Parts: sequence; C-alpha cells; structure tokens
Amino acid sequence: MNIEYIHSWSMEPVQAIDLQKKLRDKLTFEDYSREPRLVAGIDVSFPFREIALAVIVIMEFNSLSIVDHFFSLKKVETPYIPGLLSFREGPAILDALSRSPEVDLLFFDGHGIAHPRGIGIASHIGLFVEIPTIGVAKSLLYGKVESLPREKGQSSRILSPGGRLLGYALCTRTSVKPVFISPGNRITAESALRLSIRTIGKYRIPEPTRQAHILTQRLKNQLVL
Repeated sequence: MNIEYIHSWSMEPVQAIDLQKKLRDKLTFEDYSREPRLVAGIDVSFPFREIALAVIVIMEFNSLSIVDHFFSLKKVETPYIPGLLSFREGPAILDALSRSPEVDLLFFDGHGIAHPRGIGIASHIGLFVEIPTIGVAKSLLYGKVESLPREKGQSSRILSPGGRLLGYALCTRTSVKPVFISPGNRITAESALRLSIRTIGKYRIPEPTRQAHILTQRLKNQLVL
C-alpha cells in the first residue's frame, strides 16, 4: 500500500497535541458512493509491554470472507496517554500497511473524528494513506449520543458539545451495547455508517475489526508461548 510519511512519531505529549490540532484541518470528508471490493480491518495488541503487534486483515466486502492478512511487530517508543493512541500504535500500523496491497477502505479499532481534538487513530493514519478510513470503537471517547439504539441496524447520532455531527452509535445486536462509528478521513459520517452496517455479522463487533482482533490474539498467544 502506498504511504506518505508526513511526520515522525517521536515527540513530547505537548508537541503531539499541537500536531493533532494542525493535522485535523487537513482532514477531508467526501460521500462514498461506489461499491468497495476489498476492505481491511486493523487491530493492535501488545504481546509484550514495549512491543506492538499490528494486524491487517483483508476481506472481500460483499461476502466478508478473508482474503489475506499482514502483520508487523514494532518496539513502542511512546507510553499510553489518553487521546494520543495513534502515537503509540501508528508506527506498527503503518509498517503493516506498507506490506499490504491496496484496498478500498480501512476499518480501525478506534475513533475517527469522535475524539477530543477531532483526530483519533482512524483520522490520523488516514492522512498517511490515499483511501477512506473509518473508526469502529467499542466505547465512546468524546461527544454525546442522542439516544441509545437498541434494535439491530438502528443508529443514533454522536454530537459534539457544539452540535457538530461526529458519527453514529450503531446497534449491531438487539439489546446489546452499540459500537461507535466515526469517519476517519476521505469519507462522511453518513457513508461510514452505511458501509459499517454492511459489515455486521453475528457478533457485536463488525467483521473487519473483529477478524483483525481475533488474529492479533492468535499471533500474540503464539509469541508469548
């Protein structure tokens, strides 16, 4: 996959926050009207305290069948700081993406613009690649859900304190806690929701990031053993 390395990752938290504020103005949001063929789910785990394992699972969009996968192990240079997840996981993700062929969409286990500074990991990494990115998070980091959706396929808007649309809470299983969909880069919130709905399988987590998570855990266990 083609990657444009727009900055280095090694910096102090105050510098990282300042960079996030500058980068968020570079995000673009476009309707996605075409039919994707290949999509990828991205997940990161930590088999060891200072080692990140990033996994890319490529899937055929219509069938949600796995086509291929790629992974990377990288030493972590940045501690965990809330709101700065991309600085911890980004290097491993980009290394894994550099081994992958081009796909049409990337789904991240994390947030897009539903982030205190408007640039979660799906948005941040989205600036390094030339394809749309979508955040699929298991919990809400920023914003407020208008009303909690409870039926499978239902959704409710996530709004910023100022009323800006940040994404959608999406119910993927009836009476189960929703997931939180937000656009990363090169896609609108509405398009991100529509495409995420089509990746719902039998489980709470949509298939691209669910399958990526399954593989990270399998590989992590092999490394630990």
